[in-house]
Amino acid sequence: MRYRDWPARLHATIKAASERPFLWGEFDCCLFVSDCSMAICGVDPAKEYRGRYKTEIGAKRVIAARHGSLEAVLDAHFMRVPVEFVQRGDIVAFENEQGKCVAVYWSDRYWAATDIGAASVDCNPLAAWRVE
Repeated sequence: MRYRDWPARLHATIKAASERPFLWGEFDCCLFVSDCSMAICGVDPAKEYRGRYKTEIGAKRVIAARHGSLEAVLDAHFMRVPVEFVQRGDIVAFENEQGKCVAVYWSDRYWAATDIGAASVDCNPLAAWRVE
C-alpha cells in the first residue's frame, strides 16, 4: 500500500538524486527506482543487491544469480501492468544505448539515473509495474 504522502516523498527522492552522478552499486538505474519505490510504499526491490556490486558486470551477475533478470526482480515485488496504463509512481523497463534500464513515471515524464543525476528521459517502455 502506498504511503499517504507518497507524492511528496517521491518528489523529494527525485530532487535529492538530481545531482548524484551515476555510479554502479551506489547510484544506478536499479538503485534509483528502488529508492523511489521505498519512498512510495516502503518496498526495496534492491535490498538483496545493495553493496554487492561495483560494476555493470557485477550488477548483472548478482541479479542473474538471484532472480535471473531485472524484470524478474520487479516481478517478485510488484504486479505488472500494461504500459499504456502506467500511472504516477510506477516503474518501467526500457532499452537505451547502454542496454536495459528502468525508470519511474512522475509528472508526465520518465525519470531515470543518468550520468549527471536523476533526470527525465525519453523512452519507449517495454514493461511496467504498479508500485504499491
